[in-house]
Amino acid sequence: MSETTAGQWEWAEDQRLIMWCVTFTRAITAPDVLARYGADPQAARLLERDEAHPLYDATAQEGSVLRAGSFGEWSFCWEEHGIAGAMFGTCAALSEGTETLSLLRCAKGRNSFAHWRDGQCVEHFEPGMTFTKPQSPHPWWDAIEDHLAAQPPQRSSLISALEVVAAHIGAALDSRIVNGPLLTAALLTSRESPSPNWPRTTNRRPPGRRLASF
Repeated sequence: MSETTAGQWEWAEDQRLIMWCVTFTRAITAPDVLARYGADPQAARLLERDEAHPLYDATAQEGSVLRAGSFGEWSFCWEEHGIAGAMFGTCAALSEGTETLSLLRCAKGRNSFAHWRDGQCVEHFEPGMTFTKPQSPHPWWDAIEDHLAAQPPQRSSLISALEVVAAHIGAALDSRIVNGPLLTAALLTSRESPSPNWPRTTNRRPPGRRLASF
Protein backbone atom coordinates (compact mmCIF):
# COMPACT_ATOMS: atom_id res chain seq x y z
CA MET A 1 0.00 0.00 0.00
CA SER A 2 1.30 3.47 -0.80
CA GLU A 3 2.24 5.94 1.92
CA THR A 4 -0.73 7.42 3.75
CA THR A 5 -1.87 10.67 2.16
CA ALA A 6 -2.97 13.73 4.11
CA GLY A 7 -6.62 13.44 5.15
CA GLN A 8 -6.94 9.77 4.21
CA TRP A 9 -8.13 8.78 7.69
CA GLU A 10 -9.77 12.10 8.57
CA TRP A 11 -13.14 10.38 8.99
CA ALA A 12 -11.70 7.89 11.49
CA GLU A 13 -9.95 10.55 13.59
CA ASP A 14 -12.89 13.00 13.68
CA GLN A 15 -13.40 13.72 17.39
CA ARG A 16 -16.94 14.90 16.71
CA LEU A 17 -17.97 11.30 16.05
CA ILE A 18 -19.06 9.56 19.23
CA MET A 19 -18.47 6.16 17.65
CA TRP A 20 -18.11 4.37 14.34
CA CYS A 21 -17.95 0.78 13.18
CA VAL A 22 -16.79 -0.78 9.92
CA THR A 23 -16.75 -4.35 8.63
CA PHE A 24 -14.96 -5.87 5.65
CA THR A 25 -16.27 -9.16 4.23
CA ARG A 26 -14.72 -11.20 1.45
CA ALA A 27 -16.51 -12.64 -1.57
CA ILE A 28 -20.01 -11.19 -1.07
CA THR A 29 -21.57 -8.11 -2.68
CA ALA A 30 -22.57 -4.84 -1.01
CA PRO A 31 -26.31 -5.72 -1.24
CA ASP A 32 -25.52 -9.10 0.35
CA VAL A 33 -23.73 -7.30 3.18
CA LEU A 34 -26.81 -5.16 3.90
CA ALA A 35 -29.01 -8.25 3.87
CA ARG A 36 -26.77 -10.08 6.32
CA TYR A 37 -26.93 -7.11 8.68
CA GLY A 38 -30.71 -7.48 8.57
CA ALA A 39 -31.51 -4.49 6.34
CA ASP A 40 -33.54 -4.59 3.12
CA PRO A 41 -31.12 -4.15 0.19
CA GLN A 42 -34.01 -3.42 -2.18
CA ALA A 43 -34.83 -0.33 -0.13
CA ALA A 44 -31.22 0.88 -0.19
CA ARG A 45 -30.26 4.02 -2.11
CA LEU A 46 -26.97 5.30 -3.44
CA LEU A 47 -26.34 8.35 -1.24
CA GLU A 48 -23.43 10.57 -0.32
CA ARG A 49 -22.64 11.01 3.37
CA ASP A 50 -24.41 14.37 3.65
CA GLU A 51 -27.46 13.02 1.81
CA ALA A 52 -27.74 10.13 4.32
CA HIS A 53 -28.05 12.38 7.39
CA PRO A 54 -31.89 12.53 7.37
CA LEU A 55 -31.95 8.75 7.89
CA TYR A 56 -30.36 9.13 11.31
CA ASP A 57 -33.57 10.57 12.75
CA ALA A 58 -35.38 7.34 11.86
CA THR A 59 -32.80 5.20 13.66
CA ALA A 60 -31.96 7.48 16.58
CA GLN A 61 -33.77 5.40 19.21
CA GLU A 62 -32.93 1.92 17.96
CA GLY A 63 -31.09 0.87 14.85
CA SER A 64 -28.36 2.15 12.59
CA VAL A 65 -27.63 3.65 9.18
CA LEU A 66 -25.60 1.27 7.03
CA ARG A 67 -23.41 2.48 4.14
CA ALA A 68 -21.93 -0.28 2.00
CA GLY A 69 -19.58 -0.56 -0.95
CA SER A 70 -16.95 -2.86 -2.49
CA PHE A 71 -13.21 -3.08 -3.17
CA GLY A 72 -12.70 -5.89 -5.68
CA GLU A 73 -13.49 -9.13 -3.84
CA TRP A 74 -14.06 -7.36 -0.50
CA SER A 75 -17.20 -5.48 0.51
CA PHE A 76 -17.45 -3.12 3.46
CA CYS A 77 -20.15 -1.55 5.62
CA TRP A 78 -19.64 1.64 7.64
CA GLU A 79 -21.79 2.95 10.48
CA GLU A 80 -21.30 6.52 11.64
CA HIS A 81 -23.25 6.16 14.89
CA GLY A 82 -23.81 2.45 15.37
CA ILE A 83 -22.33 -0.79 16.64
CA ALA A 84 -24.25 -3.44 14.68
CA GLY A 85 -21.06 -4.42 12.85
CA ALA A 86 -19.37 -5.33 16.14
CA MET A 87 -22.20 -7.54 17.41
CA PHE A 88 -21.68 -11.28 17.50
CA GLY A 89 -24.91 -12.05 15.62
CA THR A 90 -24.05 -9.69 12.78
CA CYS A 91 -20.45 -10.89 12.44
CA ALA A 92 -21.53 -14.53 12.49
CA ALA A 93 -24.01 -13.83 9.69
CA LEU A 94 -21.55 -11.78 7.64
CA SER A 95 -18.80 -14.39 7.86
CA GLU A 96 -20.85 -17.47 7.04
CA GLY A 97 -19.07 -19.22 4.19
CA THR A 98 -16.36 -16.52 4.11
CA GLU A 99 -14.47 -14.20 6.49
CA THR A 100 -15.16 -10.81 8.08
CA LEU A 101 -13.03 -8.16 9.75
CA SER A 102 -14.74 -5.83 12.23
CA LEU A 103 -13.33 -2.63 13.70
CA LEU A 104 -15.14 -0.47 16.30
CA ARG A 105 -14.42 2.87 17.90
CA CYS A 106 -16.63 2.78 20.97
CA ALA A 107 -18.23 5.74 22.68
CA LYS A 108 -17.01 4.38 26.03
CA GLY A 109 -13.38 4.56 24.93
CA ARG A 110 -12.94 0.83 24.37
CA ASN A 111 -12.12 -0.06 20.79
CA SER A 112 -12.14 -3.52 19.26
CA PHE A 113 -10.89 -5.54 16.32
CA ALA A 114 -12.27 -8.95 15.39
CA HIS A 115 -11.63 -11.53 12.70
CA TRP A 116 -14.46 -13.95 11.99
CA ARG A 117 -14.40 -17.00 9.75
CA ASP A 118 -17.49 -19.03 8.79
CA GLY A 119 -19.56 -17.89 11.74
CA GLN A 120 -16.79 -18.24 14.32
CA CYS A 121 -14.67 -15.53 15.96
CA VAL A 122 -11.01 -16.49 15.57
CA GLU A 123 -9.41 -13.27 16.92
CA HIS A 124 -10.83 -10.51 19.10
CA PHE A 125 -8.83 -7.81 20.88
CA GLU A 126 -8.42 -4.10 21.57
CA PRO A 127 -5.65 -2.70 19.36
CA GLY A 128 -2.76 -1.37 21.39
CA MET A 129 -3.91 -2.94 24.67
CA THR A 130 -1.55 -5.79 25.55
CA PHE A 131 -3.84 -7.29 28.19
CA THR A 132 -6.38 -8.13 25.44
CA LYS A 133 -3.91 -10.27 23.46
CA PRO A 134 -5.80 -13.34 22.16
CA GLN A 135 -4.63 -16.93 22.36
CA SER A 136 -2.20 -18.10 19.69
CA PRO A 137 -2.29 -18.11 16.73
CA HIS A 138 -3.00 -14.38 16.42
CA PRO A 139 -1.69 -13.10 13.07
CA TRP A 140 -3.86 -9.96 13.13
CA TRP A 141 -2.67 -9.05 16.60
CA ASP A 142 0.93 -9.54 15.47
CA ALA A 143 0.47 -7.45 12.30
CA ILE A 144 -1.21 -4.54 14.09
CA GLU A 145 1.28 -4.56 16.99
CA ASP A 146 4.21 -4.61 14.55
CA HIS A 147 2.69 -1.68 12.68
CA LEU A 148 2.15 0.26 15.91
CA ALA A 149 5.71 -0.38 17.04
CA ALA A 150 7.00 1.36 13.91
CA GLN A 151 4.86 4.48 14.48
CA PRO A 152 5.30 7.54 16.72
CA PRO A 153 3.99 7.05 20.29
CA GLN A 154 0.98 9.29 19.70
CA ARG A 155 -0.13 7.26 16.68
CA SER A 156 -3.74 6.03 16.94
CA SER A 157 -4.02 2.26 17.30
CA LEU A 158 -7.21 2.37 15.22
CA ILE A 159 -5.39 4.03 12.34
CA SER A 160 -2.71 1.34 12.50
CA ALA A 161 -5.46 -1.30 12.38
CA LEU A 162 -7.08 0.39 9.38
CA GLU A 163 -3.75 0.55 7.56
CA VAL A 164 -3.03 -3.13 8.24
CA VAL A 165 -6.49 -4.03 6.90
CA ALA A 166 -5.95 -1.80 3.85
CA ALA A 167 -2.65 -3.52 3.08
CA HIS A 168 -4.33 -6.92 3.41
CA ILE A 169 -7.29 -6.23 1.13
CA GLY A 170 -5.39 -3.98 -1.26
CA ALA A 171 -7.56 -0.88 -0.80
CA ALA A 172 -8.12 1.82 1.81
CA LEU A 173 -11.47 3.03 3.12
CA ASP A 174 -10.35 6.63 2.87
CA SER A 175 -12.29 9.84 3.53
CA ARG A 176 -13.14 10.29 -0.14
CA ILE A 177 -14.96 6.96 -0.20
CA VAL A 178 -16.68 7.45 3.16
CA ASN A 179 -17.98 10.88 2.12
CA GLY A 180 -18.93 9.80 -1.38
CA PRO A 181 -21.88 7.80 -2.77
CA LEU A 182 -22.45 4.45 -1.05
CA LEU A 183 -25.36 2.01 -0.94
CA THR A 184 -27.27 3.26 2.09
CA ALA A 185 -30.04 1.65 4.13
CA ALA A 186 -31.62 2.09 7.55
CA LEU A 187 -31.41 -0.84 9.94
CA LEU A 188 -34.46 -0.04 12.02
CA THR A 189 -33.98 -2.61 14.76
CA SER A 190 -30.67 -3.48 16.41
CA ARG A 191 -30.39 -7.21 16.76
CA GLU A 192 -27.96 -9.83 18.02
CA SER A 193 -29.16 -12.39 15.49
CA PRO A 194 -29.22 -12.03 11.69
CA SER A 195 -32.38 -11.57 9.68
CA PRO A 196 -33.93 -14.90 8.64
CA ASN A 197 -34.48 -13.47 5.16
CA TRP A 198 -30.91 -13.33 3.89
CA PRO A 199 -29.89 -16.22 1.65
CA ARG A 200 -27.61 -18.65 3.45
CA THR A 201 -24.72 -20.39 1.77
CA THR A 202 -24.09 -24.10 1.89
CA ASN A 203 -20.32 -23.61 1.88
CA ARG A 204 -19.33 -24.45 5.44
CA ARG A 205 -15.60 -24.52 4.71
CA PRO A 206 -14.42 -21.20 3.26
CA PRO A 207 -11.13 -21.23 1.41
CA GLY A 208 -8.21 -20.45 3.71
CA ARG A 209 -6.19 -17.33 3.18
CA ARG A 210 -2.94 -16.40 4.89
CA LEU A 211 -2.52 -12.95 6.35
CA ALA A 212 -0.11 -11.05 4.15
CA SER A 213 3.28 -9.96 5.46
CA PHE A 214 3.63 -6.26 6.30
